[in-house]
Amino acid sequence: MTSRKHARILLLLLVLAGCVTAPPPDVFVIDLEPLEGGGLEQRVKVDLRIQNPSTQPISAAGMSLRLIINGQPLARGVSNERFTVPPLGEATTSIVTSTTLIDLLRQAYRAQERTSLEYRLEGKLYLDSPPGRSLSFETEGRLEPPGAAGAPTR
Repeated sequence: MTSRKHARILLLLLVLAGCVTAPPPDVFVIDLEPLEGGGLEQRVKVDLRIQNPSTQPISAAGMSLRLIINGQPLARGVSNERFTVPPLGEATTSIVTSTTLIDLLRQAYRAQERTSLEYRLEGKLYLDSPPGRSLSFETEGRLEPPGAAGAPTR
């Protein structure tokens, strides 16, 4: 084989290696904390636990998140906070999200009929390397109010 053919094969192998995707992280809500808002906008800090099912660390340059509670969109946010999740390990982080007063009132009204909050997270972890790459995640779970019978589920 010529060196040109070797170079092409090597390039093809590198491209194929870049196409291998890591398993998505598991991301769970561990707490919601209302923050000060103004007017029609409200802020909510969402504390998250991120589990890495991969044998490679996740080095994130930031994330985006959309939170849906009881089937209704509640909040969305972005963060450029860097964090690392070790291989086959977990880490916690927080993201400040925005919502509207109307969405909060709608949730409060519907919460009167429920003993728990069903949630869905949709988002992306933006990776440090390679630049521009991200890992998408989707998680569903339930948050129980403090003191409620039964443990929180994911």
